[in-house]
Amino acid sequence: MAAIDETFLLNGISLGDRKAFDEIYNQYHSDIYKYVFKFVKSSDCAEDLCQEIFLKVWEKRTNLSDVRSFRAYLYTVSKNHIFDFLRRASVERSAREEILHASRALNSQVEDSIQSEEYYQHLQKVLDQMSPRNQEVFKLCREMDQTYDEAAEVLGISRNAIKKHMVKTMKLLKCSAQKSFGLSFNSFFAFFVLLGA
Repeated sequence: MAAIDETFLLNGISLGDRKAFDEIYNQYHSDIYKYVFKFVKSSDCAEDLCQEIFLKVWEKRTNLSDVRSFRAYLYTVSKNHIFDFLRRASVERSAREEILHASRALNSQVEDSIQSEEYYQHLQKVLDQMSPRNQEVFKLCREMDQTYDEAAEVLGISRNAIKKHMVKTMKLLKCSAQKSFGLSFNSFFAFFVLLGA
């Protein structure tokens, strides 16, 4: 296409001539598509961006009469539009990843909470089946964090008796945890402590 023809077409486009715009579109579409595709690596996306780029040219058609090199102008519009698109895509991707991460974390917390409640209820059930003395000792030593000596003083029994009660209780809880949940007692008891029981 001769330069004078292109200038004539651009003047026509600036005045709203759709046929002149179609001619310019047909002349440059293939080159712009290839240029865009190099950045986005997607044929559908490249085609969509091409349409948007030429739409921008049409929307700003009143400026075309002052353009000396339409090719340079079109590539500048294309480059800016591509970079805007890539920036938006990056932000949106980051936002999606952040939302997804938060969602997974929340789901994990909910699942952990439900599981912890199951463990807690099982632990309480096992404790309720023990003797009142074993329950008292466990409550003082594990729930109230008292030493064997302190628990012995409160209950009026020897430190050795407190120790025997705790060994028996912990053994029962450990066996129950392994049988019912397939967990080590340390993992099982950690849930009990986190629940603030």
